[in-house]
Amino acid sequence: MRFDDMLATVLARPAERPVDRVAQWRQLLDLLAQHRPGSDPSLAREALARLQDLRRDVPVSIRRETASAFAGRSVPAPLVVFLAADVPVVTSAMLGHVRLSEADWLTVLPRLSPTGRGVLRHRRDLGLRVEQALVSFGRTDLALQGGSRAVGAGAQVLVPDPEPLPVGVVPAPIQEPGEQAAAISAHALEHGAGEGQIRAIIDRIAGFRQRRDEPPADETEDQPDSFRYETGTDGVIRWVEGVARGPLIGETIATPASGPVGVDAQAPGAFRRRAPFRDARLIVAGGSEAAGEWRIAGVPIFAVDTGRFQGYRGTARRPRSDERAEPSLGLYGFGLDPDSLRQLVHELRTPLNAIGGFAEMIRRQMRGPISTAYRERAQAIAEQAGRLLAAVDDLDVAARLETQRLDLQRVEVDLGAMLGSVCGNHVDSARSRGADLRYELAPGLPAVQGDPAALRRMLGRLIAGASALAGEGESIRADLRLALEGGLALAVDRPTRLTGMAEAALLDPGFGPEGDAPDAPLLGLGFSLHLVRRLAATAGGTLAIEEDHFLLRLPAAASTGYAGAGG
Repeated sequence: MRFDDMLATVLARPAERPVDRVAQWRQLLDLLAQHRPGSDPSLAREALARLQDLRRDVPVSIRRETASAFAGRSVPAPLVVFLAADVPVVTSAMLGHVRLSEADWLTVLPRLSPTGRGVLRHRRDLGLRVEQALVSFGRTDLALQGGSRAVGAGAQVLVPDPEPLPVGVVPAPIQEPGEQAAAISAHALEHGAGEGQIRAIIDRIAGFRQRRDEPPADETEDQPDSFRYETGTDGVIRWVEGVARGPLIGETIATPASGPVGVDAQAPGAFRRRAPFRDARLIVAGGSEAAGEWRIAGVPIFAVDTGRFQGYRGTARRPRSDERAEPSLGLYGFGLDPDSLRQLVHELRTPLNAIGGFAEMIRRQMRGPISTAYRERAQAIAEQAGRLLAAVDDLDVAARLETQRLDLQRVEVDLGAMLGSVCGNHVDSARSRGADLRYELAPGLPAVQGDPAALRRMLGRLIAGASALAGEGESIRADLRLALEGGLALAVDRPTRLTGMAEAALLDPGFGPEGDAPDAPLLGLGFSLHLVRRLAATAGGTLAIEEDHFLLRLPAAASTGYAGAGG
């Protein structure tokens, strides 16, 4: 048998400087996640203990980044428990996508916090037994207060948290709700509880069994609609008033969410600039009164005597009906399951690539001389295959957005130069139909921060959708300027064909042009507008449909100053 000493080597290295401690954090997590054969279980336990010591010295953003690296991977259950004990932004980054066997999930669930189990309730790939186990924890997650649970009038039964999960040790299986109830009853009898308390316990068990399979009652009338909060210098929420504290303490406004819970990119962008913000989106997991969608505002706090940054103070409110995220109707109203669609996309992409590649070979006469008619036909086939591939890529991106699996970079991008390139790709097609496409850039525009491919897709689908519907003699203008509230605003004229159409009609996935325009969105204008709006949200921006134009707003990069800005 081989002995793997990689963990011992990393543990033996000194880590005095902060950069060395961060490097050791990454190395230990990577080694523990690899299921390395021949590794010593005692070294794995020592590595987890070292990680516990290192955690306070590793910034939240790096902890979230390393946790996100486990998305879609199968890692040991003890490592999942360790990462799930971090702040919510780290927990959600890992629990939203990590893979475990059904048995491991059933082992891990009791060792997760209510917030962690709330993240898992958004997943649909855990299996029936795991979902049933999560249902059994639902009421417990709502009732837990300081490690104890009320079981009757005037009586409490302590339900201690599970012991930490050691590496290499398989704990006892999870008890079914009935077994847990029996254990509670036995515990109460053992401690000499009175007959009234026992009857209260039995009634509670009977009520729980009756309600277990019923949907939770609508409690929106009693839900708080606002709260106040304060953060530390790291952006982590430390104080909350007006709502349950548990689900919010430890959440951060300094890092955008990588999964279904957390803040959008607006608050982290303001945090990096130490600037105020308002109407940023925050989604809280779980079933408590704090769960759901919020709109938060915040202002930075500075010490009066030293001027040093001390954190943020702000408020939160429930969003209005016109501010809520669009409900998911099966991939923008098409009734398609995202995971099934991604499989279909994979099966379509290979033959389309082959068709387009072979047509290109014929057009370039790479396999011998070909007549002009055949070359023209091959070029038409290559162009149609390219359009189909673009539509397939749009479907893939939409499916990844729906399942929170779209990996996006965050780099500074010159949006003006990108707009010029995109318009250049469509101006000839518009001119061939007798329409005019032009763009204007305000001077001194700052860069934006986002994923270059996602930004190009946003601009491309918006420009293509508007210019393809322009009639003969019509002019479509794209105007990029500084927004009054900060950031950049791109206004794209609505073609005359769309005059008077309501937003709901434009966003209908069945709406699209007649198909006579080569640049027209193959999946319809409604789908393209949905896709642009979702991609804009990932960059901290918005897409508004105004009376005579589409308005895309994107935040400026944190390191870019506005022309003429003082200070």
